[in-house]
Amino acid sequence: MKLSILILAAGNSSRLGYPKQLIEFEGETLIERITTIALTVSEDILIVLGGNADLIFPKLERFKRRISTIFNPDWQEGMGTSIRVGVEKLVEKSDLILILLADQPFISKVLLQDMLQIIENSQNSIVSCLYNDALGVPMLFDKTVFKDLLKLNGERGAKTFLDLYKNNIGTIHFPEGIFDIDTISDVEKLKRI
Repeated sequence: MKLSILILAAGNSSRLGYPKQLIEFEGETLIERITTIALTVSEDILIVLGGNADLIFPKLERFKRRISTIFNPDWQEGMGTSIRVGVEKLVEKSDLILILLADQPFISKVLLQDMLQIIENSQNSIVSCLYNDALGVPMLFDKTVFKDLLKLNGERGAKTFLDLYKNNIGTIHFPEGIFDIDTISDVEKLKRI
């Protein structure tokens, strides 16, 4: 099955005040880190840019032969628009789409491989990470769900329709998924790790 990875990096980090995609962690920026990890499980990577695209894009230069980028002109409307723009570009060539966020520093190759194993060995249409007693990203979708991803708009992502698939969602525990970068205090915590 053809796996595509959609990395969402279009937000302008308004609560932080500067692009969180460019925060350094373990020797590379968060956008470089998530791209490197994504490339360990797929060669079809699409990164959605929006706010601060001119600052983030140069950090992707070393990956330019291995990834694609797309600009979301409606990025200010929220994550749903970035998912939709990305899925529109991937829908014809993909059997599975894995959605990742640039600001979750603890995503690993092993986590992504485990998610793929779950979907390949089950009848599930979606595999979601579970943290803080809720479903969240990373999320993996098979093509039966693409039609719903293409309808997304606004601030909320795929969580808006997960109830339609509640009996068809595989989960994987990812307690570190609760940690994402939104504020200065999050950056300070990351520096202490």
